[in-house]
Amino acid sequence: MKYFFIKQMILAQTVALKIDEPEFEKLKSSREVLLSAKAIEEKYDLLVSNFLELEKEILSQLAQKMIFVQDSYQHFYELNSILNRRVVNLLTSTKLYYDQIEKHVRTCMKDQKKFGTEAKSYFSDEYDAHFEYRFMEALRNHVQHYGLAVHSLSLPSKWVGEGEQKQLVNQLKIFATKDELSQDKEFKKTIFREMPEKVELIKAIRVYVGCFSNVHKRIRELTQANVSSSRSNIEALIYRYKEANSGDAIGIYAYMVEADDSTAKPIEKFALFLDWDNVRLHLREKNHYFPNISQWHISGSCL
Repeated sequence: MKYFFIKQMILAQTVALKIDEPEFEKLKSSREVLLSAKAIEEKYDLLVSNFLELEKEILSQLAQKMIFVQDSYQHFYELNSILNRRVVNLLTSTKLYYDQIEKHVRTCMKDQKKFGTEAKSYFSDEYDAHFEYRFMEALRNHVQHYGLAVHSLSLPSKWVGEGEQKQLVNQLKIFATKDELSQDKEFKKTIFREMPEKVELIKAIRVYVGCFSNVHKRIRELTQANVSSSRSNIEALIYRYKEANSGDAIGIYAYMVEADDSTAKPIEKFALFLDWDNVRLHLREKNHYFPNISQWHISGSCL
């Protein structure tokens, strides 16, 4: 026979609230749903943060170009190396997101396999709709198994405007080239035939990340009802315990014992506080939807 309780796991004497097995299992399932929802947001945050680091690196390098003389072969080699590192970090995080999303969505949807399959179809939709997505996926595979992503770069500058409004605009362009990719015999042939002689990676990456933003929005919408109800289940239990324990629910656990005794040693237990799930809510608020980020840019112009 199994018995189920909720109480604070502290040294002082405290209230034990008895619950039944279905409620214990519902709380356990709700916690698993929230943990998977948090994992989805964390992996998306990793992806977005790596994208931000690449964008910041580009701006930092342009600021240095504007101020310092840096035209040696060694400088260009080091710049190429830094940009490759940033791009590889981003591609690693997109792969992590793609590979793990199905299992997390399936858990959020109470182990219904069809929803994991549906989530994977969102990536296929972006693949079919955008050359940049197809190319970056092929480039990611190239980086995993053959070579680097950034094959050449340029630092063009030009004057724009007239008179006192005239400004020197500095740019950084990075490329993956067809010539370099031709050395990789495993590079996807259909993408190789589709690509131009060189692909400007900053724009391609922005489109690519915008595609992941589309996918993430759809995954949030797919899982939202189950995730919200799971949080509500735990919040309701916390409220019940507070009512029974003078408003104090700090450090409460749900647990199972083999005797009808709340002080018996638990054979299974899990925490019921939600501070960690508040992190998920923060990440959800922080990482907003930006499908058109390829059309945005930052300017340092003072005019």
